[in-house]
Amino acid sequence: MAQSDGNVRIGTSEREEAVRALAEHMSEGRLDVQEYDQRCAFAAAAKTRGELAALFEDLPEPNPMRGQAPQPAAVPVPAQTAPLVEKSGGNAKAIIVGFVIFSVVAIVTVTAILGEWWALIPAFLIVVVLAIAS
Repeated sequence: MAQSDGNVRIGTSEREEAVRALAEHMSEGRLDVQEYDQRCAFAAAAKTRGELAALFEDLPEPNPMRGQAPQPAAVPVPAQTAPLVEKSGGNAKAIIVGFVIFSVVAIVTVTAILGEWWALIPAFLIVVVLAIAS
């Protein structure tokens, strides 16, 4: 296999050099943080020179792959569809369930102490509405 062949496998040093070059492009304002993260992920996963060269196809120097690999077929960099930090809705449901359990215990305790059984009816309705809303 020729040295300039895009199918030649790369090692850790080539991946690290590509990440350093991408960092320089980001510091120059050519890449935003999101695109830098995506390209770094692809650089870390790259197995051949052609895959690394595709990451620098639209960038000027520094390009660690320039002259080492032929122009590869374009490897698309997928657009990020999800936010970098995902919001979890699991805590809201746990809080509502905890509130419902606390409410039931408090209502039963107060009713047992005061002996006012009719107070359970509106309180029970409130708990049911909260449970349905969750």
